Amino acid sequence: MVNALVADISAEARRAASHMLERLGFRVAGTASAEEALALIAATGPDLVLAETRLETAVGKPLIEAVRAQAGGKDLCLFHVTSDGSAASIRRAIESGADDYLVKPYDEALLRFKLAQARTRGRLDAGRPKLRVVQEGARIGASTGATSWRFGLYGKAV
Repeated sequence: MVNALVADISAEARRAASHMLERLGFRVAGTASAEEALALIAATGPDLVLAETRLETAVGKPLIEAVRAQAGGKDLCLFHVTSDGSAASIRRAIESGADDYLVKPYDEALLRFKLAQARTRGRLDAGRPKLRVVQEGARIGASTGATSWRFGLYGKAV
């Protein structure tokens, strides 16, 4: 299981996002407060954060910027969540440090696609099956002690 944090003012939106992420294999925590989100990020180190645009810290700083400024905040995958899908809103999200954005109401197929994109870009390793190297050793000749090795890569790469 992997970790995700859904930080959204709306309880309904938190439930919807949590439900979708859980079905995709994430262990999810939720909060309606920017300060609590920052504390949870520091304590649990989630792989993915969905941060609603209206959440601001006590000093008026957007949550996305506060997360990126926090220790380890540059390493996690951060999605900006908004109900405003305008180009200006999306541009502000990316400029403030988000890896990607989601427009509410959530669409599970789009969320799955955006998570796959984040994995492809190397921003999210969570939920990806690990490739493993398997070796097979076989004795060629009992008297010579020579061994032949064959290596193979197994697992789904995407």
